[in-house]
Amino acid sequence: MITKSKCRSAVLALGGGGARGLAHLGVIEILQQMPLNIRRFVGVSIGGLAGALCAVDQDAERMQGRVVGYLTSDAFMSKQAELFSTAPEAEEPSTSGLFEWYHQIRRFLGVRRKLANLFSKPALLAEDVMQDVVDALLPDMDIRDLTVPLSIVALDLYSGRKVVLTEGSLKDAVMASAAIPGVFPPVRWGSMLLCDVGMMDAIPAKIAKSYGADVTIAVDVGAQLEPIERCPTAVDVFLRLGDIGEHLVRDYTRGLADFLIRPDVCTTQWYNFSDPAALIATGRQAARDLLWVGSSGDDPSDRLHQRIVNATGRS
Repeated sequence: MITKSKCRSAVLALGGGGARGLAHLGVIEILQQMPLNIRRFVGVSIGGLAGALCAVDQDAERMQGRVVGYLTSDAFMSKQAELFSTAPEAEEPSTSGLFEWYHQIRRFLGVRRKLANLFSKPALLAEDVMQDVVDALLPDMDIRDLTVPLSIVALDLYSGRKVVLTEGSLKDAVMASAAIPGVFPPVRWGSMLLCDVGMMDAIPAKIAKSYGADVTIAVDVGAQLEPIERCPTAVDVFLRLGDIGEHLVRDYTRGLADFLIRPDVCTTQWYNFSDPAALIATGRQAARDLLWVGSSGDDPSDRLHQRIVNATGRS
C-alpha cells in the first residue's frame, strides 16, 4: 500500500531523440502509478512535447490513444514522407547526431543539387511539418496554466545561451525546442531566435535537479554512437567531432540525475514514427525494469522507497 509518508516529489528530465522520444510516454505512465508526486516535467526537443502532452492530459490511456491515432493517420503519414526524404541510403553507415544529419543532407540535396540552394533557405523542411503536429496534439494555452508545471529547454541562437521556457505559448515553446538546427526553421520568441539545444545538451538533468525535488529522474532516448570506418573530408571530421561531443555531454548530464531510465530504442531512427505504440511500450518496460526489480511478492512502493534512499541518502 502506498502511504503518504512514502510519496516523494520528483522532477523528470526528458531528453531529445526524435521518434525515440515516444518512449517517454510509456515511462511517464509507469511513474504515475508509483508513489511519486511528479512536481515538474523538464523537456528538450521531443522531451518537451512528451512533457507537454502529459502535463495537458494525465489520463495516460486517453492521451496515448490520441497520439497513436494521429501518428498513424493519413495526415501525419504525408508529413512522415517528408521526414523520410531526408533519410540516409540503406547502404550508408549507421551514424547518429550531427554525422547522421550530414548523410541525410547529402541525400536531400542529391548529386546535382547545389549547396547554394540549401544556404538560401532557413531549413531543409518547412515549418508546417512541426506546426501540424503541435496543432493536432496540443491546445492553445499558456505554459503557466498547465496542471503539472513544465519547463521547456531551447537554445537562443543570438545569445548562444540555453533558455528555459516556463510561460508563454505552449505550442510555440514546443516547436522552438524541437527545431533541429538546419532541418526545421528556428522560432522567434520575443527578442530571441530559438532552436533545439539537443545537439549540445540533450538531457536536461542539471535544470531538473535545480528544482530541488526529492528525486530527479532522467530519461535518455538518444541513439548510440556507432563506430565508423572513414572520415575522408574536413567536413566529415568536423561533424564527427560534433557527434562525439554530443554523446560526451549526454554521458555527463545523465549522471547528474538520481535515476536514469534508458528505453531500448537506440536502433530506431529519429524520423521513424511508423510504430508509435511499440515505442511507448518500450518506455513502459524500461520504467518497470528500473523500478520494479525484486521478487513478485514485494510491494513496488517499498522497492521504490528503498531505491530512492540508496540513490539520494535521504530516508
